[in-house]
Amino acid sequence: MSLHLLGIRHHGPGSSKHVLDALETIKPDIILIEGPPEGEPMLSWVAHEDMKPPVALLAYVPDDPMQAVFYPFTDFSPEWNAIKYGIQHKIPVRFIDMPLVHKLVKEAPKNPETIENQGSEPVESAPPVESIRRNPISYFSEIAGFDDAEDWWEHQFEMTHHPLEVFEAIANMMTALRVHTPARNDRTEQIREAFMRRGIRTAQREMYSTIVVVCGAWHVPALAEMPTQKDDDALLKSLPKTKVDLTWIPWTSDRLSFESGYGAGVNAPGWYRHCWNHPKDDGSVWLSHSAQVFRAHKTDISSAHIIEAVRLSHALAALRGLSKPGLTEHNESTRTVMCMGDEILMQLIHKDLIVGTDSGQIPEGTPQVPLHRDFDLQCKRFRLKPESGEKLLSLDLREPNDLQKSRLLHRLMVLGVDWGHTQYARGKGTFKEDWNLRWSPEHIIKLIEKAAWGNTIEVACNQYVMHEATQCTQLGQITKLIQKVLPSELPEGVRVVMKRMDELAATTSDTALLMDAFLPLVQVSRYGNVRKTDLDTVVFILETIFYRIAANLPMSCTGIDEEQADTFHVKILEMNSAILLLDDEALKSAWNETIFKILGIQNAAPIIHGCVCKLLSDSKFMDSESTAKAFSKALSTGSDPVYAANWIEGFLKDNATTLILDDTIWDIINDWVATLNQDIFMQVIPLLRRSFAAYTSVEKRKIAEKAKLGTMPKVAMAISTRFDRERGEGVLPVLGRVMGLVLGS
Repeated sequence: MSLHLLGIRHHGPGSSKHVLDALETIKPDIILIEGPPEGEPMLSWVAHEDMKPPVALLAYVPDDPMQAVFYPFTDFSPEWNAIKYGIQHKIPVRFIDMPLVHKLVKEAPKNPETIENQGSEPVESAPPVESIRRNPISYFSEIAGFDDAEDWWEHQFEMTHHPLEVFEAIANMMTALRVHTPARNDRTEQIREAFMRRGIRTAQREMYSTIVVVCGAWHVPALAEMPTQKDDDALLKSLPKTKVDLTWIPWTSDRLSFESGYGAGVNAPGWYRHCWNHPKDDGSVWLSHSAQVFRAHKTDISSAHIIEAVRLSHALAALRGLSKPGLTEHNESTRTVMCMGDEILMQLIHKDLIVGTDSGQIPEGTPQVPLHRDFDLQCKRFRLKPESGEKLLSLDLREPNDLQKSRLLHRLMVLGVDWGHTQYARGKGTFKEDWNLRWSPEHIIKLIEKAAWGNTIEVACNQYVMHEATQCTQLGQITKLIQKVLPSELPEGVRVVMKRMDELAATTSDTALLMDAFLPLVQVSRYGNVRKTDLDTVVFILETIFYRIAANLPMSCTGIDEEQADTFHVKILEMNSAILLLDDEALKSAWNETIFKILGIQNAAPIIHGCVCKLLSDSKFMDSESTAKAFSKALSTGSDPVYAANWIEGFLKDNATTLILDDTIWDIINDWVATLNQDIFMQVIPLLRRSFAAYTSVEKRKIAEKAKLGTMPKVAMAISTRFDRERGEGVLPVLGRVMGLVLGS
């Protein structure tokens, strides 16, 4: 009976090759792999023709899906290739790591006294030990003079051609490190290794003669020198349990760099995949791919660039005593030859090539929760593929298929699955939506978390929205919810949310919150026909909230500080735009009457006074004479200059056209400024500057030209407009001849 321990670097292509070579040499009759035992029933899917890595085993607690862990696999992962080898050769494959029923038990909060005691331990000795045990490869690479741990591992173990000798060297290396590193009281690690030893003992009792164990290199010494079974059983006794479910999910290249169930990741999955697919490449293929990336981004790269980059990579490898160039050498040659030293261009290589944009695929029929299955079906139906990297999606909501895509994305946002985020879309009305899509495998967890609310996305959304509506106790909360729900087309959920909004609005005296609730309803009321939304309920709630705002707004603008005044100033402008958008004469008239009341309240904030005066002037509710009188009153000699400056800001902010074209308003402001003494002028100039800050450079130039013209002495203006009639009549005969008005001349 023989036991072979193959210590590997998770997701290492060289380790994969060494494992396959070792398996061919050893010819085992069972393969034991560091992995969750609950995942063994899922291994049969590995051989399916539609299973395309990168993929991951997702394990989660059904009652608390956020308690989850991923076990990613890609085509160059040693574990993946060991599993495939076992399936192809009909050899039993088992996972022997700590069972997830124990691992995913939620830990109880630590005792404060324990935390305090831990903090009193010597700080100097703990970090180095922790760092070494957490990433022993970095420790060895630093000793060897390498800045990059993966670079050292790649040259030391990935590129060698003697697999059994490699695994022996790894075992000796890790044994020496663990012997000379102070022991760390890591109970989880001890339990994991005890379970691995139990898996080995089980295989030995079952009389398997040749056993191969594929595990992380760090664990090899703990499996080679096994303590007694009694000690391990004592360690594993009475561990807490929880229920666990597993499923396969697609994974992405960029997520391979994250720590996972194995507690390891790789920084260059695209490079590792290249090494796996092109093990004999001397750099020509890789650097040709680099050139293709640059060309795709409109950067000219010639064949000569590639040839020189290959030569430089080999020269660097020779100078460093390496058998062949690695990623570091290729990056340096690419930066020097193709990028002319520009580090920014290297970001393209890192994103598109070193990390890569690959996304996995799982076969149909793979065990899934119903909600996840419905999500996959809808993605296929609408041709929306969850994939890594950012993607811009433009939708025309007048097209049925685009409308359904928008509805799906909005419903996912309701469930907390933020696959897409809406962006500003150019175009008329709300018929167009631009989405920025970026998929992350963690979205699956969020989707599974909502599985309890329904078996389809529509049902789950409706049930979840109704639940959330009942939990809202403030109008601001329900307003945020309604903004998500309305574009999602959830009739049942909308009715409950609108009813709850009406209840909260009836008990809310905060005018600002009422205004916040009003604005999203306007968008739906105006453009609801695009999404086929039932508008009756929306219009009823909208009008109810509006008249509550109209009753409360005038008094809400009094007795407030500058910050509150600025807030109401913005909200009044938004309300005015919303009323104009509705194009409802009754609401428009009621709105003008409401803000006219504000103008008549003496102690209302000056910035609001100026704002409503401008709005009333624009709507022709006040004629130009009344507007000029209100302006003159605000800027009269008896008014506080600071009050006047704030009033001007409310009237003129974002309204440069008024200053440029309205001479009456111009003269009022000009005369007022002329009356200010130097001290008062210096006091109000910051306020005036704030009013003009938003103007464009063209608008500022026109205002400056008008101001310059306005400084001309009136006497000079009078002289320039005085005409000498006698001299002018003397010009007329000559002018007539030039213009052909005098015949025969």
